[in-house]
Amino acid sequence: MTGALFTPVRVGGVTFANRLVMAPMGTCLDQGGFVTDDTVAYYRRRAEGGVGAITVEGCLVSSGTVGPEPRLSGPEYVPGLRRVVEAVKPHGVTVGVQLMHPGRQVTEGPSVAPSPVPLNSVSPTPHELTVPEIDGIVADYARAARYAADAGFEYVEVHGAHGYLPSNFLSPRHNQRTDDYGGTLGNRARFSLEVARAIIGASGLPLVWRLNGTDTEPGGFDLDSAVAVARMLEDAGAAAISVSSGTWLTLQQTLAPMSVPRGHMRPLARAVKQAVSVPVMAVGRLDDPALAEDVVASGDADLVLLGRGLIAEPDWPNLVRAGRLDEVRPCIACNACVDLVGRGERAQCSVNPEAGRERTWQVKPAAVPRRVMVVGSGPAGMEAARIARVRGHRVSIWERDAALGGKLEVAGSAPSKREVLRYRDFQARRLEQLGVEIHTSAPVSPETVRGQQPDVVVVATGAVPLVPPIPGIDGPSVYDAQRLLLGEIPVAPDSRLVVVGGSATGCETAELMRAKGIEVTLVEMRGSVGRGIEAITRRQLVKQLERDGVALLTKAVVVGIEPGLVRWRPADGGEERALAADVVALAIGWRATGADVTAGLDLGDIEVRVPGDAASPADFVRAVNAGADAGLGI
Repeated sequence: MTGALFTPVRVGGVTFANRLVMAPMGTCLDQGGFVTDDTVAYYRRRAEGGVGAITVEGCLVSSGTVGPEPRLSGPEYVPGLRRVVEAVKPHGVTVGVQLMHPGRQVTEGPSVAPSPVPLNSVSPTPHELTVPEIDGIVADYARAARYAADAGFEYVEVHGAHGYLPSNFLSPRHNQRTDDYGGTLGNRARFSLEVARAIIGASGLPLVWRLNGTDTEPGGFDLDSAVAVARMLEDAGAAAISVSSGTWLTLQQTLAPMSVPRGHMRPLARAVKQAVSVPVMAVGRLDDPALAEDVVASGDADLVLLGRGLIAEPDWPNLVRAGRLDEVRPCIACNACVDLVGRGERAQCSVNPEAGRERTWQVKPAAVPRRVMVVGSGPAGMEAARIARVRGHRVSIWERDAALGGKLEVAGSAPSKREVLRYRDFQARRLEQLGVEIHTSAPVSPETVRGQQPDVVVVATGAVPLVPPIPGIDGPSVYDAQRLLLGEIPVAPDSRLVVVGGSATGCETAELMRAKGIEVTLVEMRGSVGRGIEAITRRQLVKQLERDGVALLTKAVVVGIEPGLVRWRPADGGEERALAADVVALAIGWRATGADVTAGLDLGDIEVRVPGDAASPADFVRAVNAGADAGLGI
């Protein structure tokens, strides 16, 4: 580490204290477009962590646009955003705001675009903007920039990427106009340039332009075009270029899941950096400190954007600057935060239970330290143990397997899910550092509990696989899919494997086994596989399964298992059929185990808490947050 990340840099007439910028990411913490106390607390917490600049999430510039985002389309929204500025500034952070118009990428309300080209086959045909309407939207951007200046923001950013309206104009695939706003690259860039000049003229604030380095769509906006447009934007007065990629149709590029390598967009920033003289911002899973440092030290970009990394670890800048790298909570790019916001729900994080509830989050010392026994060391158990120990309780954690982590070890076995193990290892290390008594290879019985004499038992034993009454399901070649993921069941390379159940576990089993060269068929009774997996990760995983040659058999109900075959019938009726199967892996669903454990305990005065999957099988986010709540409540 040379310290390149922590040197100041000028952006227009403003100095950023270091090279780390919080990326604008939606939170759904606003209320009807207005900033809330939760919004203010969220941004204050990131400012406390030492980032050089914060770009507040995209605010809608046009009053007619419908969306979950905050608004800056009228003076009534200024006071709330001014509160964000006032909360952030005392921490030495430069603060800006992103201005956005989603164009056709809306889920409700008016859909507009340069051309009447639908987003996809199920989306409405957008209204083709007339020239007077274009002029009106340009004026909306200028007016919003003036409001931003009134609120105290020191720069503005235009979201000109990801298929939103400016990006849609730039796309030769989706912009089919024949007037001055279509055809040549110069014409397709006209809208962006008009917006840039209008904002600068109206507000006088430095302008950052977020630009796609590529749409990653066939026939879409490409890198050569991006370099040319970056030069045009610089000539129009832009103070910096923020380089991203992808659209709503290619979100696996924009918000890369953990299967995508870190720094995948770095070459795009490098190409733009070589073409312009203004500062360039890079993004794309750059939350590894050494990688972020190298991006700046090498000259590939002047600044690094951190989005999901700062949701997971608000103190990332201060910890990295101090060299306390082992204390940085890892973002595993599970995209739970993205998935929640995409559904219009409040942002939460799979590894940081504070995220989204900063206003009320308090880890207070316990009034009376108690003996706490945590049974099970999955996500809920480890977080319950951590929080309880931080609060001053005497905590022990008990795991029946040889290592902490519960089902995290299973999830991390699939090639696309290795990042999960980073979180598992991080949590295990923290528990040890905090002085939690760790017991592995230690199944818990009522006698164990009586021997420990705890004041509180946290039952975090998770869930176990469902085993439905299918004839032959107890056969000698039928196994729990988790055992294949863990390598406990050897499967010969020439075997024919049938995975029953298209859940996350089923998909991950198919992925791992196919990577070993095994012929795999995935059978799911519903119409698609991967349900319950975050949408972007699911899209990426299913495409990978298809590329790898996994046979996906959907709307299929398994009715029997016999040596060498699996019998099934179509879910909507029809004749029974058979699949050749040397090995069968079951990934059908889960059953909570909390009641099994508590039923056998002679509790007496012992307080019992049952968080996460042990109470009701759900997802990673819910497990971690439930574990945190259990630790906070003791």
